[in-house]
Amino acid sequence: MPFLMATLAWAMMALAVQLAIRAPLPGGAVVAVFRTLLAEIWRRGVLPVCGASLFLGLALLPSILEESSEEAAQLQTLLDYGQVWISSVLLLLSMWITSGSLSDEIVTGRMRVLVVHRYGKSALLPGKWLGSLWAILTLLVPATAMLWILCGQVVASSTDLFDEPAVALVSPDSIEVTPEDVENYVTLQMLEDPAGWGMLERDKAYRIARSRLDRLSRSMVQGVPMEYHFQYPAGLSEGAVLEIRPSLGRHHRSERARIRLHLGGSSRDVVLRNSIRSQIEIPDGFVGKTDVVITMEFLGAVSEGIRIPSLNWSGSDALQLRVREGSLLSSLLRSQLLLWIRCGFVAALGLMVSTFLGLPVATLLMLCFFIAAAGGGFTGAFDESHGGSHPDARDHEPSRILIDLLASGGEWIVSFLGDWSRHVTGSRVAAGENVKVSEVYSGFTTIGLIWAGVALLLGSWMNSRKEHGLGVDR
Repeated sequence: MPFLMATLAWAMMALAVQLAIRAPLPGGAVVAVFRTLLAEIWRRGVLPVCGASLFLGLALLPSILEESSEEAAQLQTLLDYGQVWISSVLLLLSMWITSGSLSDEIVTGRMRVLVVHRYGKSALLPGKWLGSLWAILTLLVPATAMLWILCGQVVASSTDLFDEPAVALVSPDSIEVTPEDVENYVTLQMLEDPAGWGMLERDKAYRIARSRLDRLSRSMVQGVPMEYHFQYPAGLSEGAVLEIRPSLGRHHRSERARIRLHLGGSSRDVVLRNSIRSQIEIPDGFVGKTDVVITMEFLGAVSEGIRIPSLNWSGSDALQLRVREGSLLSSLLRSQLLLWIRCGFVAALGLMVSTFLGLPVATLLMLCFFIAAAGGGFTGAFDESHGGSHPDARDHEPSRILIDLLASGGEWIVSFLGDWSRHVTGSRVAAGENVKVSEVYSGFTTIGLIWAGVALLLGSWMNSRKEHGLGVDR
């Protein structure tokens, strides 16, 4: 059955490509380049081979599932590995289509024929970019449909899968340590201990303060109640649960602990295990509320004679509300739409770098971009706190100014790579988290319009400034 679906998906892709090549479409030079690119990658076997690899890889996914695992675990595995495989193939294909096509035309001298016609240079890169977008879309739509059908095979009923809800994850306000909290803590400590905190440099004082506040906000001392405020503007829906994953420390890994939860006017005791995720249902009385306050009290170890001083929340997902929001299918479709937008930027970037670099160097540069983007933008590579440093007379030297400008440019690039990482949502969909429409708008604006638009404009400008000869620039 999976291999039959792979064959049908490949046939759908081939039909969409042939229709785009042969159907009469208005558009002039841009459409002509669009058709030429599709015909070229089809004739050379790039698209057929990549499509076969993509769909066969998806067909093999059910073989990695463990028969003994639960239905939810199998669904998460399929969604996780399936989306990773689809994104890997399509991103690499986006890079290879654009970089290879433009580099080949420059090297062979066909570029000279393409640019002598009116509007030839201005239509070349947009036409190739639109062609690559259509090629990626012809693969993305059948692949997504095939992945969803495979997911339906591990669920007891296909109607259950369509009704499968996605969730919004809400973190408590008390866990988030803001810069204002750090500022207030440092100010208070300087008033109480001016001899100690007053001698510290600003950067060091802020690091110590943030570390202490992080530790305090992510721990509960035995016998001391703590309130956690959850804000959800849309209002809680039925079926909301509180998900907790405590850490009891290195010396109490095998122990169990008790906490007391106060929800509204009721309270209940819950037994927890170290690093084991537990879910606690929220009473129906909280349905529709936008501000939820949950009081927790750590009661210590279950076994007598064992003292656990504190319970810690390790990780951003250790304490959170899971609220039903949207459906799993809509979340998957939005995630795939974000993938298509990212592929569009990769295609535009490949066209831009191919105007002045050869195919090997352009490919290497694109691979470096993928590695950097996969790292989340190297978070923390630049220190933004410079207030505690002493002025240096050498700061105004030309070499120091140049270094500062390069560092500022690097920080700007790193922040954009962080935006790329935030719009990679495949793992969130696999975990059942909802991808919001606002995230699609943000990705379309930032990556689809600004990044891809700037790359296409720069590429078109550099291509128009070049004199294309028979294989080399004159």
